[in-house]
Formats: sequence, structure tokens, C-alpha cells
Amino acid sequence: MKKIIIILIVVAAASAGFYFQQNQTTDDATPAITVNKPAISVVGLLRPEFVLPDLEDKARNISEWDGKIRLVNFWATWCPPCLREMPAFIEMQEQYADKDFVVLGIAIDRKDAVQDFVDSIGVNYPILYGEMAALDLTTAYGNRLGVLPFSVFVGKDNKIISVHNGEITAETIKNVLLSQNVK
Repeated sequence: MKKIIIILIVVAAASAGFYFQQNQTTDDATPAITVNKPAISVVGLLRPEFVLPDLEDKARNISEWDGKIRLVNFWATWCPPCLREMPAFIEMQEQYADKDFVVLGIAIDRKDAVQDFVDSIGVNYPILYGEMAALDLTTAYGNRLGVLPFSVFVGKDNKIISVHNGEITAETIKNVLLSQNVK
């Protein structure tokens, strides 16, 4: 029952965010994102382009990590399953960083909340943030349901390998990496 309530809260929050974003005006400070409505499945398609700020407010382009296998994880500080999976991401980043693998966290949250949280747990991978722009980006990456956490594996060839709604484990990450001949 508790899990159902959490899922309903996450869906309601994502829906509210989407509504507010759709009814918001934009200005030149809005991060650049190429948003295409996802097909039935985005697996096998080229990953969408985007630019979002990191926690030092430096604009970062997804292409910076081209040539690596990327785990692009959309999360928020208010999302319990998002927070539960982060220790596995820290572990996998440490274990596979020298094997052309990178975890890329994209927070759908305010910078100050994100900074406080990542500092407290010692995140060792790049964190970008984008509030509602990041929520739009989840759609471009295939998150048709608007759930968090939402993770996408992108191959060295920039094609989407797989998408995962909800919490993932270190074992899931290892299995995807093995499928890409990363050991």
C-alpha cells in the first residue's frame, strides 16, 4: 500500500510539473533541449541532444560524454527510490570509470537542494540540474509515464540501449555493461 501511495505521489508531482512547465513563459536563461515526442520505444534511436547546467552553473552538453557508455539517470531529492539507487551509481562509477562508462545524474530539482544532497553522500559522477527543463528531457528520452527515477543507457555509438522506469540496481547496471562487452 505504501509503495502505491509513493507511486501516486511521484506521478502527481510529475504531472503538476508538466502542467506548470507548459504554462510557463521562457526566456534566454532556459537550458537548450531538443525535445521530440518519443516513439513507442526509443531503444535503438540516437540519444536526444541537450545542454543543462552542472552544479557550478557551467553549461554541459551530452556530447561531452560521446564515446562512452552512459547511464543517464533522472532523479529528484524528494524521490525516495531515486535516493535509494544512488549508492549503486556511486559504486558502479568507481568500478567502471576506467572502462568508458559514466553515470550522468540529471536532477529535476532546484540547484540548492541538489547541491546539499550530493555533498552529503559523496556523489562521484556529474550532476546536472534543470527543474522543469529536465522533466521535459525525460519525455525526449522515452519517459512516457513521467515516472522517477527514470534511467536510460546510451551506447558508445550514441544510440539508446535500454530504458528503465523506477529504481535500478548495481546488478542491472552490470548486466547492461556485460551486454556491451564491458567487464
